[in-house]
Amino acid sequence: MPWLQKPRISARSQNPHTLFCLHCVVCKNPAMGLRHGKIQAMIELISRTPGRHWGFAHVRVHTEKKVRTFLDAMGIPHYLPTLPKARMHHSTKIISEIPMIPGYIFLCADDNERADLRRREKRFVHIELLRDPCLEDVFIEELNALRRCEILAREEPILVNPDIVAGDEVLITAGHLQGLRTTVCARDNEHNTIIVNLTILNKHVEYPVSAETLQKITTSSTRD
Repeated sequence: MPWLQKPRISARSQNPHTLFCLHCVVCKNPAMGLRHGKIQAMIELISRTPGRHWGFAHVRVHTEKKVRTFLDAMGIPHYLPTLPKARMHHSTKIISEIPMIPGYIFLCADDNERADLRRREKRFVHIELLRDPCLEDVFIEELNALRRCEILAREEPILVNPDIVAGDEVLITAGHLQGLRTTVCARDNEHNTIIVNLTILNKHVEYPVSAETLQKITTSSTRD
């Protein structure tokens, strides 16, 4: 869908107590209002919980899913935004879930639960709860926007190395052509391959390479 871009997350916000600022970029599409309404109906919106406060936890990188399992067992409301990522394994496309914001998970707890979490789970680096009602409301609004963008992004095809497009200069990192720098001609997403340009005896040959074996060096716009 050309009107949808992946959500961009930055650590900037006009509110010094709010960690993340979410940008979900969509163009003015006539169907967007209806689509947004359907998305709204599909998800269970985050809201305030009496006696608890929403906030964020900084955790050790690559432990986000283990922390989520721990919070499940503790009965602590939480939200770990993820996006699907594809990779190839023995010619089979494997789709896994990766955290949208590495190193962070959002949770709702009281002060006693916060202290208990830090004491029982060493993967937590820092936990901050937003006790100010106005700040918490803004934070909850941002989390719900993040959930909507998470669902919208899942409607896009799940590609291997999705950032590599025609015109990019790439390095082949595995296989018989390992170490070769070349240019992308096109993508063949149906077969999880990328067509690259090979020059042999001053002749140009288009050759399919597994998308996972390519590393982007420059983009067509960078070279221009």
